[in-house]
Amino acid sequence: MADKRQVAIRYCGGCNSRYDRVALVKRLSSFFPEVEFVNALPGVPYPAALVVCGCPSRCANTSDLAVPAGRLIPLNGWEDLLPAKEKLTLALQEQEVLTLTHQQVLEILPHRPPMLFIDEVSRLVPGEEVVASFLARPDLPAFAGHFPGSPVLPGIYTIEAVAQAADILMMSAQRYAGTLPLFMGVREATFRRKILPGETLDIHASLLEEKPSRAIAFCRGQVFVDGTLAADLEVRLAFR
Repeated sequence: MADKRQVAIRYCGGCNSRYDRVALVKRLSSFFPEVEFVNALPGVPYPAALVVCGCPSRCANTSDLAVPAGRLIPLNGWEDLLPAKEKLTLALQEQEVLTLTHQQVLEILPHRPPMLFIDEVSRLVPGEEVVASFLARPDLPAFAGHFPGSPVLPGIYTIEAVAQAADILMMSAQRYAGTLPLFMGVREATFRRKILPGETLDIHASLLEEKPSRAIAFCRGQVFVDGTLAADLEVRLAFR
């Protein structure tokens, strides 16, 4: 028998639960006998995650979950049972997933060294989600001055890497193919660990919101190093 697909569960602290959270998850899981529901681990690319909160404060932390924003499914009470069932059914549908070599990355992005911060793409669903990688090579010029004797990848480089991953996410869709991506803004950027020379950034980006009439997209980005969340942020991009 093939291994079951896993769906993650992230519970809130349970300090003021107004319903039986475990019973609700058990009822939802009964609709999906082919799925194994597991406690969420940081940095694991689950196809979906249930975010189970017992009260309106919704304090469950999802910043370390490597799950696209559109597949973080809220469960805030029994009234969410059927909507969550529908969302999870959609999230588990098989999608055409692409990978990109470095040469294919260059065919999409207009960036070039020394301002290219994507090496390869291991997962791409155009217009929805992307997982890319970048090796912070020790000979990167920024390490010489940031900081002498104690090199650390500048945070702005991490933000740019997320923006470029989000560029690929959107520009691989036909509606933005061949456009020029412009970085419009960043919000809620948090850096959680240093990124050192020789480490590889695993960059996850997913679409949060799109304004097609203005060719603007808002994307969630996360950067993991060795499975540990190093940074999380949201970027706003325009395509011209």
